[in-house]
Amino acid sequence: MKYSVNHPKFGLVEVQSRRGSRQITYKVYADKVRITAPLMAMSSIFPLSTEKEQWILKAQARIRKKSITRFLTEDGLHASAFNIDIQKSDYIKTTFAAQKTSCGLTIFYQPHIDLATDKSQKIMWNIITQFLKKEAKKVLPMRLKELAEQHYFRYLMGNINSAKSRWGSCSSSGKINLSCYLLLLPDSLIDFVLVHELCHTREMNHGTHFKQLMRDIFPNYDELNKKLKNSYIKPQ
Repeated sequence: MKYSVNHPKFGLVEVQSRRGSRQITYKVYADKVRITAPLMAMSSIFPLSTEKEQWILKAQARIRKKSITRFLTEDGLHASAFNIDIQKSDYIKTTFAAQKTSCGLTIFYQPHIDLATDKSQKIMWNIITQFLKKEAKKVLPMRLKELAEQHYFRYLMGNINSAKSRWGSCSSSGKINLSCYLLLLPDSLIDFVLVHELCHTREMNHGTHFKQLMRDIFPNYDELNKKLKNSYIKPQ
């Protein structure tokens, strides 16, 4: 069972039942909420309690605060290796169009389009994501190989994906997957993430031994780790 409602305070609410669920769970996004519940509890979800509404509103406020750098304007995005420009155009036949350039990517939009709407933001991020995935496949595996050889790590290359919840991952078999959004970080942080995943081929946790491995390569580990945690360039 699945349905959606528009809540006056925090937008779209997606409700679904899941076999095996034993409790009601809430996943909060900047502009919506996803609720999963046991089938028998579906009828008791609404109305939400005042306490639950306040909790959701506070969570959305925190997410929006972190999401501020994800908002796209005509300023575009500027990364170490390329620029993404966003420009008005009277000549395109569709509402949005994109062209790869020697410096990166240019997104064109018709003058009547409001870039601030959720729809416009989603379209632009979809265009950017496709561009980043192609570029990341050219750059990240090669850089990962260089760092592994330099620091004597062995690994299995996985996929370049568009994960938004993590920059990368490493399985117990040493398979490393990387998010294409890494390309929006400074070069120093890209290397930091790649080495982070390589270190997981030896230490799967974030304990003392893992941190020592990282500090052996990055003496300024704490500084870089803090910068990475404050990097909210990825779209919601």
